[in-house]
Amino acid sequence: MRRQSEAYDANEDERGGWGELVRCSRDELQMEGPIAERASISLCDDDRKSAHVAFASYEAECQDDSWYGASIPLDRATRRDAEVVLALEMNDEPLTISHGYPVRVVTPGIAGARSVKWLNQITIQKKESQNHYQQRDYKVMPPEATDAETAEKYWDTTAAIMEMPVNSVIAWPESGGKVRRGENDLVQVLGYALPSGANGPVVKFEVSSDGGSSWTEAELIDHEEEGKWSRKLWQMVIALRPGKCPALYSRATDAAGNTQPEESQWNLRGVCYNEWGATEDFEIL
Repeated sequence: MRRQSEAYDANEDERGGWGELVRCSRDELQMEGPIAERASISLCDDDRKSAHVAFASYEAECQDDSWYGASIPLDRATRRDAEVVLALEMNDEPLTISHGYPVRVVTPGIAGARSVKWLNQITIQKKESQNHYQQRDYKVMPPEATDAETAEKYWDTTAAIMEMPVNSVIAWPESGGKVRRGENDLVQVLGYALPSGANGPVVKFEVSSDGGSSWTEAELIDHEEEGKWSRKLWQMVIALRPGKCPALYSRATDAAGNTQPEESQWNLRGVCYNEWGATEDFEIL
């Protein structure tokens, strides 16, 4: 039986409008002047291809390191259409402590682990961050890495997660819950979907009530302020008979044609899980 990972909360995705912003532009991160002098590096064309912009927070000791750090490729950080920013506000209010006050880097389309909060330092360097959370966490380990011991030989050869895969969630009906039918046995189904990396927006969303044999396209709810990074809300009504419903499944497709797979390959950390969304074992009244 397919079941959504217990470690993943379908309602955890939290996004807001970032207010006052400082863009990480090519002018601000150029390889000349004060920033390069402080970094004490000189990058040739070959170095630039592998160079990273590293973000560090020394505000508190972490579980597995004395500080928290992450990095993203220099090219991604300075591409105008990548829209990497240093955020000072969220939803027209100063950042709260929990959201990274006083400044947080926001890396759209990239794993949230790289959007470092409580930012103290930005460094342009020839290789990625050597912090524990870039080197020994947030990586899609091969299936052969079945435990911490066997994983040791794969950490150094497995790439750190950057772009996230296309994904979707059925938020209503809830698994194990109850829902009342409307006229003609119609039941409302609601949720949201996320594009992969920089490949937004989500352009199609489908729901299946027969285990994936057939799919019905849902209505995507547009919002005037949405961009290619935004999660996309969707809704639909579907005819379901009263009684127990074993499962409804969902799948999203983004602008680049990426579609959720039926199954997501197991990995030790359980990251980048993006098989069909599901709501299971709910009762229709």
